[in-house]
Amino acid sequence: MSFHRHFGSALVVATVVACVPAPLAQPEPVALKSTRSRSEIVQTATRELTSAGFEVSASDTTAGTVTAKRTREKRGNFDYITCKFAENSLAETNLVSTLTVSVTTTGAAGSSDVQIRGTVLATYPGLTDSPVARSESQSDCVSTGAIERQLASALGRVS
Repeated sequence: MSFHRHFGSALVVATVVACVPAPLAQPEPVALKSTRSRSEIVQTATRELTSAGFEVSASDTTAGTVTAKRTREKRGNFDYITCKFAENSLAETNLVSTLTVSVTTTGAAGSSDVQIRGTVLATYPGLTDSPVARSESQSDCVSTGAIERQLASALGRVS
């Protein structure tokens, strides 16, 4: 009898573990070299991000940095992100995702190193009063790298 109880418990644990999706790997930042000035890099990145529906939240042409965000409900950001939950799941139907893209430029005039990184914050405002409430996650969704590659293409060659 003890064998059956332990076997049953092990089976339940194995089933639950099998249903937990594997964590998503955060993509590496896209790195490239550019002969453009910092201000040109910022202007080009700002133009590309704005045309893709991002709102620039910080920009510094002297430092060569841009940060932009794009917030969408449900599958609205799925052209640039992927998530670990199933399509039409409770999490997806309550998802509000914010994709943040940061462009950072370092180096001397005439040769700049540019790094482009995307991060995703998933929030679930529709679940706040539910028994499975979860407010936010930085690991449920990740960037696919598409917007980072689009920016790299617009800015110069990938190193």
